[in-house]
Amino acid sequence: MPAVFTPRRRVQLFVVPLVAAFCMAFIIGAIVLDREGADCPSPTWNNQLHLQLSPTSAKAVQPAAVTACMGEECVPLAPAFAKASSGTTRALIHERDGSWQLSLGAQPAGTISFTVYDKNGAVLSNQSTKVNWTRISGNERCGGAMADVSMVLDMP
Repeated sequence: MPAVFTPRRRVQLFVVPLVAAFCMAFIIGAIVLDREGADCPSPTWNNQLHLQLSPTSAKAVQPAAVTACMGEECVPLAPAFAKASSGTTRALIHERDGSWQLSLGAQPAGTISFTVYDKNGAVLSNQSTKVNWTRISGNERCGGAMADVSMVLDMP
């Protein structure tokens, strides 16, 4: 005996799978479009690193200036002790409490080399360190602000 298809049975066999296929296509399309979404917004944040100089002896010479180098770019340009090099959002500022604040712009470097000078321009200390930044906003593709990092540099 041949099967009799009622209108309800036709809906179950044809319409339900068709609607499910459209829903799955919509969800997959939304995921793909989200990954390759619109252009990233212009960065409006600066990432900060706070450097504290710690003398290891009572006879330590007072530091007069610090430079921070990220690859080939140094802030400020040595040996001129300017507040910032031209054409960059990076700046190194001496704070009232004796620490140094390094503003790195939107793309912070993973490794930073610090050089400390005395008032005559002689090098007191030189240290390279890897920085572990923690993202607090944004995403991996477009970037975002990182949590401030505090470091201590031992001075001989």
